[in-house]
Amino acid sequence: MTTDFDEKGRDTMTVTDTDTETPGASPPSLYKAVAAAAHRLQRDLLGQDAQRSARARGVMSRLRRAAAQQPGEDPRAWWEVSEEVLGELPEGELGRGDTPSHSEWAAFVAVTLFSIHQQSQAQPMHVAGVSLGEAVGTLRRRTESGSIKPRLDALMLATTEAGIRYHLRSLIGLLNAHSISLDYGRLAEDLRRLRTPARRRDVVIRWGRGYAASLRPRPAATTGTE
Repeated sequence: MTTDFDEKGRDTMTVTDTDTETPGASPPSLYKAVAAAAHRLQRDLLGQDAQRSARARGVMSRLRRAAAQQPGEDPRAWWEVSEEVLGELPEGELGRGDTPSHSEWAAFVAVTLFSIHQQSQAQPMHVAGVSLGEAVGTLRRRTESGSIKPRLDALMLATTEAGIRYHLRSLIGLLNAHSISLDYGRLAEDLRRLRTPARRRDVVIRWGRGYAASLRPRPAATTGTE
């Protein structure tokens, strides 16, 4: 697949490394907007082009500083999210008043937390298909720490924006420390659902299921032929 780049060195694909869909095969979505932004940033950050890498480092630094703030509190970080993500959201998911829509809020939280997750990493931390529940289950299996599940429980029980962000930021810091990747497009979708009471249960069930699945022992690798 060939890739076109805009004046800022951003590719115009709206899919991640591991996606196989063809351009134009599906309409814009929150998932595609956030996943594409994370893909562009980590590609430029880890790539060999010094100019793009420097730009990505600057963007990620501004996003990290805004990770504990409300959307718009840091104008430069909000502008980065607007440039990287919001322009690719469906028009119907953009806010109309003075407060962010659920999709804008989810995109802001996901991208600022991605900037924390990718910090000091030599490998991409946005990987398609890895849910938060699966990532946290992998963390629990690797560390054998009894504090991991209560952290996930606290996140699933949180009902306020501040509570969700606080508990999620704690988990992302641990995932960063152990270099465990996550699908940020999927995380953004889950965050949007958490803001909708009728959809919260769906997220809790899927996170719990993914967590449990990641705890199961992996089959031992076989060598030779039987």
